[in-house]
Amino acid sequence: MSPLSPVFDIPPSTWDAFVAQHPRAHILQSHGWGVLKSRFGWRSHTVGLADDSGLRAGALVLLRSLPGLTLAYVPKGPLTDWHDRALTQALLEAIGHLARASGAAFLQIEPELRDTAEHRRLLAGYGFQPSPHTIQPRTTLHLELQGDEAALLARMKGKWRYNIRLAQRRGVTVRPMTAQDLPTFQALMEETGARDGFPVHSPEYYRLAFHLFVPQQGIFLLAEHQGTPLAAIAVLHLGTTAWYLWGASGNRERRRMPNHLLQWEAMRWARARGAQVYDLWGIPDPLGQLARPLGLEAGEPVAVARLPVDLARLPQGDLWGVYRFKQGFGGHVVRTVGAWEQPYRPLRHRLYRLAWQARPHALQAVARLRSHLRAPTDPAHIRGQQGHPSGGRKLHPATTATTWHEALAQLPEPHVLQSWEWGAVKAQAGWSAERWVLQETHGVPMAAFQLLWRQPLGRVPLRIAYVPKGPVVDWSNPDHVTAVLAAIEQRTRALGALFVKIDPDVEEDTVPGQALVAVLQERGWLPSPEAIQFRNTGITELHGTEETLLAAMKPKWRYNIRLAARRGIRVRQGGLQDLEAFYRLYQETGRRDGFLVRPLAYYQAVWRTFLAAQEDPNTPAGGALLLAEHPQESAPVAGIFLLRFRDRVWYFYGASSRRRRRDMPNHRLQWEALRWAKAQGARIYDWWGAPTCVDDPEDPLQGVWRFKQGFGARLRVHIGPWDWSPWPKVAWRLYHGAMPWLRRLLRAGWTG
Repeated sequence: MSPLSPVFDIPPSTWDAFVAQHPRAHILQSHGWGVLKSRFGWRSHTVGLADDSGLRAGALVLLRSLPGLTLAYVPKGPLTDWHDRALTQALLEAIGHLARASGAAFLQIEPELRDTAEHRRLLAGYGFQPSPHTIQPRTTLHLELQGDEAALLARMKGKWRYNIRLAQRRGVTVRPMTAQDLPTFQALMEETGARDGFPVHSPEYYRLAFHLFVPQQGIFLLAEHQGTPLAAIAVLHLGTTAWYLWGASGNRERRRMPNHLLQWEAMRWARARGAQVYDLWGIPDPLGQLARPLGLEAGEPVAVARLPVDLARLPQGDLWGVYRFKQGFGGHVVRTVGAWEQPYRPLRHRLYRLAWQARPHALQAVARLRSHLRAPTDPAHIRGQQGHPSGGRKLHPATTATTWHEALAQLPEPHVLQSWEWGAVKAQAGWSAERWVLQETHGVPMAAFQLLWRQPLGRVPLRIAYVPKGPVVDWSNPDHVTAVLAAIEQRTRALGALFVKIDPDVEEDTVPGQALVAVLQERGWLPSPEAIQFRNTGITELHGTEETLLAAMKPKWRYNIRLAARRGIRVRQGGLQDLEAFYRLYQETGRRDGFLVRPLAYYQAVWRTFLAAQEDPNTPAGGALLLAEHPQESAPVAGIFLLRFRDRVWYFYGASSRRRRRDMPNHRLQWEALRWAKAQGARIYDWWGAPTCVDDPEDPLQGVWRFKQGFGARLRVHIGPWDWSPWPKVAWRLYHGAMPWLRRLLRAGWTG
């Protein structure tokens, strides 16, 4: 075999022939796509590796210059055999040569690789890191085009087949568009964008796309009724796949179901050209995340019908309405690895990421300013917009532990940091604790929140507020979520606090999680730059027997548990007299691992409060101190402190000495902690802390997470902390950004 050589700016016909035959062919890697983007702010180049037989790997690289920065971007590529390290590394070096010569600070790629752990490891092994933002949709629906037309129709929902026939009966016709129809296409696009709230390209953009791709690689279809345009779509084809890229519909005659017939005719067109897959191009990414445990993580297709979602309760905005339409055609969910970046100039790359992270805040500030400028002055209307509890709902203070626990008993998944006991602990550390219950008209709690607040600068009238791991509410009920957020805002405003922070344990990759983020953004909440608790965690479900728990662990972990017992490690439950010994262990661990350790009095408040609660049969809270000892040691060699609330146990504090580490005391401790939790009737063991980005090898929690994973812990990725301020946002930004010395003063108050 002849050696591989890099080639640049490959002839269009040669390049498109290579792309079309590649197993991961994508229209966004075609020469035509490069030409299209090069007319609208990008520069386009092709890079390849070739031998005597022709091109073996390659990439369409787009370059864009921003103020002070140039970036390189490979949409839906590179096209390579990612498992062939020599081939891929040589291609990346050729891309890097082009990008560096063009002054690019970093390379961003969005390869057409399924989202699996294997593919994420591959990318990390080539020096890439996950990007904080994607450009192309990460999750989509693929419809298989094999079989005859009857088979295609059979794979759809019955209502969709009916609507296709209904459109035909009601006189809707579909025809290919000509260049003279492009003004109609533009008008429909603008009407759709205004209705659904998305940006529309210029007429020149669609006109150039039409001339570049039609008829060789694409078609624009128009649905009409008696000569009146109703809807239109653009579909492109390359290799074995056709992509539905753009769609538009007017507000007239929608009951004639023109969109259903349009998609059907597009599928027929793609199938006639030899396409095997019809890509519906973009559904909400949380649905792809939901499909991961159903098979996507293992690289298996997941039928859209298997997604555990209630269509009637999905959000209305963004891609959710589009998904309701697309899912009726059947098919299966596909999620790619998303965007990954490789820096060439680390400082500029870092500045770019910081600017991108700040971009949503700037956009939200502009949107809120515009809304204030447009807002009516009627006070009743303003109260309704802000969503204060209304309609007979009442916000009541809970002034006794019994009242508070009775309210939480009627609500789902309360966190231990929302317990009365945790508020009592924080009250000993300079905070004021308030507990509020939001009730329906019939007196049943619909939500509750424990709000902590303090004046960090003594007599200076600056207050900050925090709802740790709350509020407590059914996150799948949008009405209740909105009401409790309004109540928290109302209470924050009444306190005169600069801002309030929440960090609820709501999973980011779920429909309620994405809906909550949307509601928070709509109400003016901002992602907080300062996390107090761990954003993510791991959980172990405690169903089944002890043998079931052991079977879920890695074999080495089961071995280490038995090894610890053979080497004399014993675990006992400690009491108040053991607190100082555990604290000394905790100090040793903090010095070794570099985390903040508070004064003994703080931890004594936590331990005494929860150990006392454990002895009280009338409270749902509790705790346990477990100590690992060895007969030849005069002091414990390791220990953990557990918190309990209702049917959940948290591994909250852990400490270990360097003594006897080879005897595996920590494995034995965690096994006994799991057994203790199970004996308490807990159904969940919360491991309290996991990496913020599990794919980032530099995350400081990676080592701890590998230890927890060995016990079978399952990662839960949460939405993270969010802040709301009744003050001008400049004050909130000044606090978080321009006053680091103040944050240092507050750190002791926020941690733990």
